[in-house]
Amino acid sequence: MQVRKSTAIRRQQIVDIIRNIISSQGIEHVTISEIAEKIGTTKGAIYRHFKSKRDILSLLIDNVEETLMEALDKATVENDPVQNLKNILLAQLTLAKNRRKTSFVVIMGAMQFSDPVIRRKISQLIQKYLRRIEKLLSSALKLGLVRKDINPKVSAIVFMGLIQSTITVWSYKNFRFVPQKIHSDLWNIYKSGIGA
Repeated sequence: MQVRKSTAIRRQQIVDIIRNIISSQGIEHVTISEIAEKIGTTKGAIYRHFKSKRDILSLLIDNVEETLMEALDKATVENDPVQNLKNILLAQLTLAKNRRKTSFVVIMGAMQFSDPVIRRKISQLIQKYLRRIEKLLSSALKLGLVRKDINPKVSAIVFMGLIQSTITVWSYKNFRFVPQKIHSDLWNIYKSGIGA
């Protein structure tokens, strides 16, 4: 006899499995059947928690947003916005290593889902993240800590792209890396670009 798990535990389990499926196989493999098989339950049990694939992906995006914003909050501890950017870079790399199937990889996989509600939700998450980075860059600009000619909006996109591309490459190498080793090199490249 299978023991029924609490809704919160089962929903988190489903989110974790979806992250794994998207990161390793792609969004097209996120099906109720695949999720049920990986958990070891029935499709009906999955439908007790979610009405549709959209509901599942929506919860996943909420989970990713919570994780990303929490990582940003924990890394933003200094009065120096440039130091906070450096902290965020390390925090994101560490998050990728620890979670293996990190938020950015999941976000990009979920963007392939053609549902306009899901795409809009992901777009809003990305914009929220970029605004946080842009705000730090604007503060650094006002304090004279970066070059006067940088565009904070574009520099925020470059910052996110630096993280995204690095994590994507690592995902294909099964996340075999040490965040602290690459962090210094990546930070030096970004820092020289913004003139910090």
